Amino acid sequence: MNTIQPRLYSGLRDRLPEQMVYRNFVTDQLRSVFEKYGFEPLETPAIEYYDILTGKYGQEAENLIYRLAHRDGNTLALRYDLTVPLARTIGSNSELVRPIFKRYQIQQVWRGERPQKGRYREFTQCDIDAVGSSSMLVEAEILAIINEMMVNLGFDDFHILINNRKILDGMVAYAGIPDQLRAVCRSIDKLDKIGSQKVQEELIQQGISKDEIDRIFTVISLESDDILSQLDQLIGEFGQASQGIDELREIQQTLQTFGVPTDHYRFDPSLARGLDYYTGPIFEVVVKTAGIGSVVGGGRWDTLIGQYIGRDIPAVGTSFGLERLIDSMEKLNLLPAVKTTTQVLVAPYNQDMMPESLKRLAELRRAGINAEVYLEPKSFRQTFGYASRKGIPLALVIGPDELAKNEVAVRDMETRQQSIFGFDQYIDQIKHLIHTQK
Repeated sequence: MNTIQPRLYSGLRDRLPEQMVYRNFVTDQLRSVFEKYGFEPLETPAIEYYDILTGKYGQEAENLIYRLAHRDGNTLALRYDLTVPLARTIGSNSELVRPIFKRYQIQQVWRGERPQKGRYREFTQCDIDAVGSSSMLVEAEILAIINEMMVNLGFDDFHILINNRKILDGMVAYAGIPDQLRAVCRSIDKLDKIGSQKVQEELIQQGISKDEIDRIFTVISLESDDILSQLDQLIGEFGQASQGIDELREIQQTLQTFGVPTDHYRFDPSLARGLDYYTGPIFEVVVKTAGIGSVVGGGRWDTLIGQYIGRDIPAVGTSFGLERLIDSMEKLNLLPAVKTTTQVLVAPYNQDMMPESLKRLAELRRAGINAEVYLEPKSFRQTFGYASRKGIPLALVIGPDELAKNEVAVRDMETRQQSIFGFDQYIDQIKHLIHTQK
């Protein structure tokens, strides 16, 4: 018999049942918070026209987007992120923005980049975006969502880093090199990875003088509780810096009103991301103890939709990287103990007990309890071993002695303790046990 060698392309992964339980746990948490803040679900196709996607990224798209040469002559591509598809959707359905459209989207994206820890060719993005408002209240609300989500997932040592594209513009104007914004920001974005010395060496190679580099590092090295005032004094007269600083002050005031703890966020003038499309505030979340890099990133993108309808529509959003979140939670032991969706295993003593077991199985399911039956009972050792391997917390034992008394036994798989309940009690008792185990 000829066989095909089972294999996966590097950077792709199968997601086995236990991993899917964790993914569903996190995405359920995300949906719950997103909807609490008024965001609605949206889905878009995995395949887009190639020119639709490259309108945002230019040369970066050439290197990272998977192109598909279709037999009808069209050049298609797998989506690189969820922002461009949203912009294209708004371009086709501009009536959605009346006066603001708030959507969340949890779907796969693909990038043709070298796989590494926390970075895959195929991964899931969990995005929220608000389209139609220039108010900094939108940024503050999204930052509040990020904070709530990180706390809900169990993180306690994280920072939401916040900056503004306009402050970066002011920084390079202050340094005397306003035409070098992208080159400077590409380098300082590597600070955490390669350190300040190598960043300075890289800037020198790009023709930036020592005095200009010193001015840049004077700005990005600022650290204090009143960093916005320091920035205002240092670069407020340069470029758009003053406007960017005022926007961050407004965000800060609203975050205080929302009750977001001040030790969960900080303003970081060295933060530089997405310069090809972000136009105002930018932010990302770093969990240093996880050692994976940013797990959330976003900002304001006021000009992208204009490519599709001929006029700009303000927008701001953020993206939660599902794989990076789960990898971080796994490293920090924050994932739930449950490995399966099954809450109760019905365990017949033998095959003769199967008809009664199926009755109880149906009752459990009608009561909204996730349950399955052990199909080929031979010994309780095998049955309970199956429950333990799968992480099922409870077993409902159907035996002849208990059945003669209209009773069943409920076994806690972790403590191995069994309790006897009548037919009129066991459903309520199981619900109580499930609730107390959460």
